[in-house]
Amino acid sequence: MISYRISDISLKVLIAHISLNTPGGGELVCLSMIKALSMAGHEVTLATVDKTDWQKVKKSLSHAYTPIKEIYIFSKLPEMRLTILNSFLLTGIFLLELILLKFLRKWDIVVNTCGEKLDSIADIAYINGFPVRCAFFLPNAKPIRQCYSILYNLLLKVLDKTSPSVIVVNSKFSYRAINACFKKKAILVYPPVNLHRICDLINVKKRNNVVLVYSQYTLTQNLQIVPKIAKYVQKGDFVIFGPYGAESSKTINTLYRTANNLLVRKRVNILVDQPFQKFKDLLFEAKVFLRTLPYEPFGISVVEAMAAGCVPVVPRCGGPWFDILDCKQGVYGFSYGSIGEAADIIDRLLEDDVLRECVASRARERALMFDSSIFEKKILDVVDKVYRLKFAR
Repeated sequence: MISYRISDISLKVLIAHISLNTPGGGELVCLSMIKALSMAGHEVTLATVDKTDWQKVKKSLSHAYTPIKEIYIFSKLPEMRLTILNSFLLTGIFLLELILLKFLRKWDIVVNTCGEKLDSIADIAYINGFPVRCAFFLPNAKPIRQCYSILYNLLLKVLDKTSPSVIVVNSKFSYRAINACFKKKAILVYPPVNLHRICDLINVKKRNNVVLVYSQYTLTQNLQIVPKIAKYVQKGDFVIFGPYGAESSKTINTLYRTANNLLVRKRVNILVDQPFQKFKDLLFEAKVFLRTLPYEPFGISVVEAMAAGCVPVVPRCGGPWFDILDCKQGVYGFSYGSIGEAADIIDRLLEDDVLRECVASRARERALMFDSSIFEKKILDVVDKVYRLKFAR
């Protein structure tokens, strides 16, 4: 248990997050921050745009350290497609909420755990994903997204001058992106991975030819390549696992259609809104853990899979390759640059148990450096430094 307390003072801390109702890595970071600060003796308030469905969060993440107080604007958001316009609308509401709460000056420290959407206004902004304002750097970004990104970057440059935040990034990959985009210094704190909740899988010996994919069901996750990879894998079943969101139906229908057209429907299983225990069971069974999202800043589920003894196979562009696998092919896992290369790697891992077990053993050791206890200590150090700097001013 953490007994650390900033300057022996109990602080009032506001943690702001757009929404926790589509649980993923960013939401896990928010919850872990609430836990770390609460256990350190601070009074934590959570601010969101919509009311948190804690039952859903606990089911999906098996983690829900609730704050003392909650603030939200809407009891429930209407279901809507995840378009660029809707995303900016939600971010705009979040921006107004954050400005209002900051203006009230009721908290000693304000932390925004959606720094990829908005990296100003709060005292600390933790960047979980690829910054929206930097999207025009991505080679695969659509022209309309690049235009929105350039305009949004200009808006945030104004906010940078009036109310800058201390930037905390979740990977070296993210740091390179923001340094190239808007030349800000940042502190690196890897996201929390609760290795204790999966440590009982470490000694698993018998595994099946299962390739596990964990992802939110959105079009941006690039899940459509899973049936295409499955087409070239000789032996092996693919299981896609993730929470349900506003865009999930369209994504799932696309996956079914692609799998049917490629005649691999029987080998591509889609699981939606299952409890975390089911994810653990699949980690117990699978040999390979596949990620599909290019330019992903980190990838908490990749580390969880490594800790459980699965071999990760990730795109050769993003945090899973640069930070988690340390750009070392075949040491802690493998990276791919094409569908054919991914299929060849998976085939090899499913057929060669000696190779797979050697890589899996090193991957388990590597996973330890991302344990949640390290995140908790480092994030408390950051809050300490920011509070001292703010008090000094």
